[in-house]
Amino acid sequence: LSTLITYNSSREAFNLWQLGVVTHDRAVIGNNVNIGSGVTIDGTNNHYDEPTIGDNTIIATGVKIIGPIVIGKNCVIGANAVVLSNIPDNCVAVGIPVKIIKTNIDVSKY
Repeated sequence: LSTLITYNSSREAFNLWQLGVVTHDRAVIGNNVNIGSGVTIDGTNNHYDEPTIGDNTIIATGVKIIGPIVIGKNCVIGANAVVLSNIPDNCVAVGIPVKIIKTNIDVSKY
């Protein structure tokens, strides 16, 4: 079961693959972003800025993105990763805390 949400007609949609996704109202989510179940995209008490997620990014089940984090375009974030630092474009990142394990990826192969 998947849910397709479109925030407005001028923007492409992103997919929420199950329930239990928490997003902050100021988080910026790009076009064609796939978000797995149990994902949290939220801020902290110490910062006004919230997470920004680039276009064509895949966020697997259980990922936590906390604080004013920027995730680049065409990234893959592995299941249950905890993202506490920025991720550049075209990367695969996994772990707690998240580490980049692959760069210059073609996200269409994931």
